[in-house]
Amino acid sequence: MTFNITETLDDVSSNLAINLDLAKDEGKKVVGCLCSYSPKELIHAAKAIPVGLCGSTQGPIAKAEEVLSVDQCPKVKATYGRAISGSCPLFHLADCIISETTCDGRKKMYELLEREKPMYVMDLPQKPDSDAALDHWVAEVKAAQRFLEQQLEVTITDDDLRRGIDLENRLRQAKTKLFNVLKHNPSPISGLDFTKIMTKLNYSADYEAYIDALDKFHGELEDHIVNEDFVCDSDRPRILWTGLGNSLGCSKVLEIVEESGGIVVCSEGCGGVTRTEDLIELGENEDPIKAIAKRYLRVTCACMTPNNQRLYDLERLAAEFRVDGVIDLAWQFCQPFEIESYRVRELVTQKLNLPFLHVVTDYSQSDTEQLRVRIEGFLEQINTRKEYAVG
Repeated sequence: MTFNITETLDDVSSNLAINLDLAKDEGKKVVGCLCSYSPKELIHAAKAIPVGLCGSTQGPIAKAEEVLSVDQCPKVKATYGRAISGSCPLFHLADCIISETTCDGRKKMYELLEREKPMYVMDLPQKPDSDAALDHWVAEVKAAQRFLEQQLEVTITDDDLRRGIDLENRLRQAKTKLFNVLKHNPSPISGLDFTKIMTKLNYSADYEAYIDALDKFHGELEDHIVNEDFVCDSDRPRILWTGLGNSLGCSKVLEIVEESGGIVVCSEGCGGVTRTEDLIELGENEDPIKAIAKRYLRVTCACMTPNNQRLYDLERLAAEFRVDGVIDLAWQFCQPFEIESYRVRELVTQKLNLPFLHVVTDYSQSDTEQLRVRIEGFLEQINTRKEYAVG
């Protein structure tokens, strides 16, 4: 495996579409997912293939804006645009879709998206610590199971659910090992290359092969550390990334950070380590549906209130990855992450005493140079602090 990933998101999507076509020829079913709250264990239990369908590029947005207003989150527009424009080679392969009511923009867009594909929109309780939240979410996970059984014409047993839990736990463990390699200073890989490779590997129709590929990637990074083959020196500013995540197609800010002299060594939130280190703990006699529900209710999206676990995670990760600063990303018009940024800033600047930068952007390149100026200033602030600390 090479660190030089040249494929675009369209390339990896097209390659996955070919493999999904082959799998469907063999009788496999495909289920689309749209968020970290989609319980993939149910999909594995149904002997189907889970596939992420969220949009993350600028191209489909123009088509979406023929229906949706301009002042909508770019992810909402890109996801809907991919579906109705035919630009996503994966969407038409999905037999059905599992989604959830994370934010108002998504759930209203789903009312339109379900005209294109059979969908079950899980009603996500947004006060996860309340007494009623778990009971409600267990009922929603059961309803999603019934939806999959009906749509895919299967029966999902408890043994099937346990098998799905084991598969997803092994996948999470493989990803977490990879995230933790970046605790090493100097880093064996840039944050951008790490993101590109993880995105490419994620586009897989065979989850056993996916886990094997992650293990191989981990071994290569460990070899780089043993051989002291690092991507930068130990003085480069180490950045913790929080908020909304990166992938092929939407890594604009990450690219600017690393072009400007920083290195992103930890990602918290969407697509990051906090989505993988939390395994499903299933007792011998425990209801697997309840175990699945417990785990997904712990996901720390800004749609939750209060979202205290995110702040605990940030404090812990800043220490574990020995970071020099924190960048918090929100997409335009994403009110939950924008407002929650105030609490994140308080934690980072007042308790952790670290430089903090909040970035609001979209998938276009229109603000690239403006962002570059802000990010260069942020990194200069970090370097100045280091110089004074040494002095």
